[in-house]
Amino acid sequence: MEALKTIDFLPKPKINANNLKFVLNSKQVYANLFEIIVKKELRLYQYPFEVSPPIDAGDIRMREKLFKAANKHLKKIYGDCFISGDSLYSMKKVNEAQTIKCAIYLKGKTEYSIGINKFEQERIIKQEDIQKDPLTKQFIEMIIRDILHSNPRLEFYKGIFVISDEKHKIETDRVSVTFYPGFTTSFMETDKGNYLNVTLKNKIIQNETVYDYLNYYKYQKNEDVQKDIKDELIGRSFKVSYAKRNYRIDDILFDRSPKKQTFNYNGKTVNLIEYYETAKKLKIKDPNQPLILVRKTDSQGEPLSLYFVPELCSLAGLDDESVKDGKFMRELANYTKFEPTDRVEKTNEFLNLLNDPTVDKNNPEKLSAKKKCELYGIEVRPVKDLFTAYYMKETKLIGGNNKDVKSSDRTFPVLKKENMQNWLCFYEKSNYSDAENLYNTLSKASKAYGLKIAEPEWIEMNNGSKAKDWTDTAEDYFGKGVKRDYDFVVFLLGRNDKIYTQLKKHSLCKNGYVSQVVKAKSIQKKGAMSVCSKILLQLNAKLGGISYKASVDNNVKERKLMIVGVDSSHIKGKRTGVAMVATLNDSYTDFYNKEQIIDEKNNKEQLQYCVSTFIEEAVTAYNNKNKEMPKGVIIYRQGVSLQQKDYLKTEIAQIDMSCKTKHVLYYYILVNTKTTFKFFEKAKKGGEYYNPGSGLLVIDGVTNRNYFEFYIQPQEVTQGSATPTCFHVAYGDLNFPEMIPKLTFDLCHIYSNWQGTVRMPNVIKAAEKLSKMTAKYTLGELNTNLKIGQAYL
Repeated sequence: MEALKTIDFLPKPKINANNLKFVLNSKQVYANLFEIIVKKELRLYQYPFEVSPPIDAGDIRMREKLFKAANKHLKKIYGDCFISGDSLYSMKKVNEAQTIKCAIYLKGKTEYSIGINKFEQERIIKQEDIQKDPLTKQFIEMIIRDILHSNPRLEFYKGIFVISDEKHKIETDRVSVTFYPGFTTSFMETDKGNYLNVTLKNKIIQNETVYDYLNYYKYQKNEDVQKDIKDELIGRSFKVSYAKRNYRIDDILFDRSPKKQTFNYNGKTVNLIEYYETAKKLKIKDPNQPLILVRKTDSQGEPLSLYFVPELCSLAGLDDESVKDGKFMRELANYTKFEPTDRVEKTNEFLNLLNDPTVDKNNPEKLSAKKKCELYGIEVRPVKDLFTAYYMKETKLIGGNNKDVKSSDRTFPVLKKENMQNWLCFYEKSNYSDAENLYNTLSKASKAYGLKIAEPEWIEMNNGSKAKDWTDTAEDYFGKGVKRDYDFVVFLLGRNDKIYTQLKKHSLCKNGYVSQVVKAKSIQKKGAMSVCSKILLQLNAKLGGISYKASVDNNVKERKLMIVGVDSSHIKGKRTGVAMVATLNDSYTDFYNKEQIIDEKNNKEQLQYCVSTFIEEAVTAYNNKNKEMPKGVIIYRQGVSLQQKDYLKTEIAQIDMSCKTKHVLYYYILVNTKTTFKFFEKAKKGGEYYNPGSGLLVIDGVTNRNYFEFYIQPQEVTQGSATPTCFHVAYGDLNFPEMIPKLTFDLCHIYSNWQGTVRMPNVIKAAEKLSKMTAKYTLGELNTNLKIGQAYL
């Protein structure tokens, strides 16, 4: 096999935004950045090191794993420290060379030795270095982390720190949680210098314990229930009641209990009941409850199993039931949804935490956060200057009869309509009147879009409580060897809506036919006409129809582009579902799809190869449809980050080789909708902030000074605070950077499952939908009958 070459991130192109044809005007915007002032010189000591056996300098993941395993040893000798390149940096001067041994467990145990030389060089960090020296990024992050850890009011959960004494209890009839307000920080290397980015970030802990959860499902003697519980809980984060720590569940051990689980404690063999009573002064109420298993490594790098008692543990985050509780979500919004001016004020409260004079009562000799700031000579303050952003021209949408369509239009002639003459409607006997109402409302709504829907063939289910009754009946019409005379099927569900998963598995994976699941209660309300309008547009899209298209620039059309979206979702059991969607026409509205499920244990490398394989298949499908090859491919990739550059190496090299073989140019773009930036416009008078309008583009100023990235705010946000989407054009040779921002914005307007603008291009939104459908419901790959179209919407 040909060796794969190393491909580097694309450098930042020279683009004058004011000269771009699609830019209307520029605006000055606020960004949630803070300036760091160093009032005195800081000394940083450099220690070169070598690792044996060697780890490639580019293998960031392995190097991070190694130094995480060695962290406790390093901290004893060097205090707070970090690595950059082949050197370790610390504020502590150590004159003797050190050797640290540790192990990494990755497909077996590997022993490593880190040889750290004696102090070699002293680096003096001054104020001017903050804005230009890349090394100071890690240094400043280390200092800020140390200052915050000196604040006893804070609890830390990986990258989040929350204010423990400002917690709020949020409770409804169905949900009870404790909400902790907090922040995340990161150091940004921007065009204008290096700044601290501060973002509001919260933590939610359920007041119900894991033990309460287990008892609710009556797990004791039911193996099927125990399996469902494991599927639901493994991977979830939880907090223990007796410490400021968070862990992640690796397993639920139903064959273990606090009474049975023993270990050595202070020279004695004790069980968990005795341990908690002695060490934590806590009494375990149920000695026979199962145990939570967390797998860790100890300070020597050896595997370590930690056992936790469910009644002392509470799950973090929200489950599906919480999200469905409208009353709870409205209560939660009072603490999470802030208007721009309020969000700016809340963000600035971060400064109070850095300058907090509170001393830890349990450790009175420890310096307070304020004293630590004074010790380092560090001051943090909001950036006063605004940054330049731009507004792009509005995207023109075209519907049927070449009519202009606005996203706000309630009715319009669709661009391409599909046949809705031969279809089935499954309904339970008790929903007879709802089924009739559904057809009548669909028929009325269809006229507004120029669609025609005939009366279905009715299938009444006498016993609708079991999914098997529905799928067995569907086999008569869509089974193997059955002639398919029907375009699609609608399943109308009453109280039996829990069979949704089985119906989607049968439709999308097993038998490969187009289906629409409708809940009877959704058409029993006043908004039934609106619901049925959305169902019609969705059905039309599933069958291959098109609501409207975006009018893109002629320079873009001439390039004969194929647009690809890739997203991945983790599936229970250490599996990953990779969803891929590619366009097959010049309006980017016909699609080729593929979903690949990969067992991470045995085929992790397949994660890196499946995208290039898909692109080869999609290029062939494009050629079959258009009788010509695409001249360029743009790949929007969600699910990986800038920090996972090493992971991308193989994937990119494979894509690069595949595209070169077919003489196709490409761009590979990383998409991040969970950005930490907030951009707001500021009123000229009064100091109020407000959300930017649709089409805001940030292409310089606060973007990375080394790489090709830009931010777009595609949607008009009228409630809460807008969050832009970041696009990092990471790799490729398409060499047309000027077209990417506007094309990306145009594609955000034509996602088939939503009338209006979404936060990412239609292909990546479709891939996300397919990925989540697979991870949450079908747990299987799309049937080959459904590779063309969007039956999964």
